[in-house]
Amino acid sequence: MFLLRIIVFLILVSLLIILAYPLLIIFDISRGGSGFGICNDLVSCVIPVTEGPKLLLILITSFFVLVFFLRLIMKFINTLNKEKSIL
Repeated sequence: MFLLRIIVFLILVSLLIILAYPLLIIFDISRGGSGFGICNDLVSCVIPVTEGPKLLLILITSFFVLVFFLRLIMKFINTLNKEKSIL
């Protein structure tokens, strides 16, 4: 039961990281960084047209996969709690 709660916590943290990742990229570029490898030099940066939709698709897919696993684990925890009740 404790292991399931740790897994739920890790999934929730992963969901927050997925939601914050685009903001972290923008923050990194605004501070003069490379946007975590997206653009080495801001002046001569050429980003392919498909890079944005590809990143969006990866983030959305991973978000919904994690939500699906979270729902499965929560349903499993609920079934375990119902079996352990005295009534």
